[in-house]
Amino acid sequence: MWFKLHPWVFPAIFAAIGLIYLTMGLFLLFGKRNPEHSVSGVPILGGIHFLIAGLISPCKWLALLCVLDYAVIGSIYKFINPNAFERNNDNNDTENKDENSKT
Repeated sequence: MWFKLHPWVFPAIFAAIGLIYLTMGLFLLFGKRNPEHSVSGVPILGGIHFLIAGLISPCKWLALLCVLDYAVIGSIYKFINPNAFERNNDNNDTENKDENSKT
């Protein structure tokens, strides 16, 4: 028997999965104790699910909700500024040498 589903059923399912991934990613981001340790790549899945939910929904502008995911914003920023997340340890080393030479 074939039946017609409401057009918001599958987008709501994808959005719910994306919301789960987004909240899990935020808990991983703000719950980390070691600043040297990065969180896993799971958070970007929330943005991808929001993008899919927006594209298959009747209102296509809802695909813009994918920018709620901080990994999507970070990826766009990294694409615009490729040297954004590189650590520059040379400055710290020269500052430490200057301080040690003064004493």
